[in-house]
Amino acid sequence: MMGQEQKEPGYVKVPDSWPLCFRNKCPKKDECLHYLVATNMADMPDTGPAVYPTVPISEQGCRLFTSQEPRQMAWGFRTLFKDVKSKDEKTLRLKIKAFLGSHASYYRYNDGRKLLTPEQQDWIINLFQESGYSESLAFDHYVYALDFEH
Repeated sequence: MMGQEQKEPGYVKVPDSWPLCFRNKCPKKDECLHYLVATNMADMPDTGPAVYPTVPISEQGCRLFTSQEPRQMAWGFRTLFKDVKSKDEKTLRLKIKAFLGSHASYYRYNDGRKLLTPEQQDWIINLFQESGYSESLAFDHYVYALDFEH
């Protein structure tokens, strides 16, 4: 794999919009990021987004279950575009921007303010492969981090 990699997750900023879960009877609570964050916050807010008690729970937890295992996230597109022909560059960038939601989002993922999930990385790598590129298909930086995108 190309790019720089960091193995240990560092300080994590939990998004203000992250739903907290206090359902202590859920069988997956000890593996769920929603429960982990809720039960380990130093400064608990009085109000905010939450996983409501109406969400059905099964043996697999609820539909909002999010693993608390760090995932390999990425950012930066310079390495991907290193060998791209100029005739293909604009089209590839436009497709990535559309996939990520906007021009502004593209640059947030490019400079590391947002991290690409493994699924997003796969989609982008597949785009390059479908466009005939197979060399240097790596992002600029990799880090193991909690996934607050799901």
